[in-house]
Order: sequence, then structure tokens, then C-alpha cells
Amino acid sequence: MRKWQRGALAAALTAAIAVGLAGVSGAANAKPATTQSAGQRAAASFHDHGPVGANVRIVERFLQDVLNEHNGDHAANYLTEDAQFHAGTVGNFTGRAVVAEVLASVVAAVPDLHANVRDIFGHGNEVVVRLVVTGTQEGTLLDIPATGRHLQWDAIDLYQLKGGKISQEWASEDLTAILYDTGTFKAPWIP
Repeated sequence: MRKWQRGALAAALTAAIAVGLAGVSGAANAKPATTQSAGQRAAASFHDHGPVGANVRIVERFLQDVLNEHNGDHAANYLTEDAQFHAGTVGNFTGRAVVAEVLASVVAAVPDLHANVRDIFGHGNEVVVRLVVTGTQEGTLLDIPATGRHLQWDAIDLYQLKGGKISQEWASEDLTAILYDTGTFKAPWIP
């Protein structure tokens, strides 16, 4: 992730947390995010209405349909024509078909993939999701041949929406956990 992207993510997180804290303190029935699967309401009640709430629901539907229900071939339905997927050291991908292919390849490689949403909130046209991803690597992932091993990694993803579709995603996945779980690399700090 480039320096300006880290700054943008930090600003989005700061703004969303500030909005969330203000909303929680001012709403008697607001609920904190809980450990829930995508598709379940993980956002506090102040996100339920308006364009921010609509954007949160689009991202929740995307996560549920494409990842948790293993419909990699549906990814293009949620993306703008000029969609961009920024995956740090994994690379950047541009165009609906290319991004959809990348997402479908992840679902194919980990056919029992489950994205457990821990927090989700929005601000303007952006939605931030913190999740834990689990599954079994049955196919090639990041050029690592199938291992049949269980994978688990944390992720924080920032989605930008335009016209009710995802136009950009900045994916911050714990690649060290993926490499460790596939048996590819063990960092010196892992016992």
C-alpha cells in the first residue's frame, strides 16, 4: 500500500470511528459491532439509513454472495466497469473482468472460504471491513500449489463505491499468516 493510500485509510478509519463514537453516544439503541458473518448486521444502527447504510449493505451482500456462498462468478455483478483492486505486494488489478477473475480464483482455491465480519462501517462513499478469513486451500493461491491445509488470516479492506457498485478495493490481508498456514514461510517471531 502506498503512503497516500495508508493516509487515506487512516483518515477513513479515523472519520468512521469518530462518526461511530458520536452515533453510539447519541443513540440509545445503537449496538456495537459483534462477531457476525457477512450478511448479518454487524454495523451499528446509525448506518441503517441513507447512502452510507446502502453502501454498507452492498459490501455485506458482496461478501456474503461472492465469498461466503462461494459464487466467485458473481463478483463482476458488484463491480464498476473500471474497478480497481489494490492488493499491496500481491499487485494492483484494473477492470471489472480482471478483478472478478482474481476474486473468483481465490474462491476456487479456497472453496470453503468464510469471511467472518468483525467490524463494518462506512463514511461517505467508503466502507471499511475488518474480518477473519478461514478455509482450506484446495487450489493454487498466490502461486502456492494446493496444500489441503486450513488457512486463517485477518484482513482490513477499504471499499470505495460509485453508483451502487464497488469501484475500488484496498485489501490489507495478513500475508504472513497465509504463508505460514500454507507451510511456505515461517516468520522468526512465530513460535
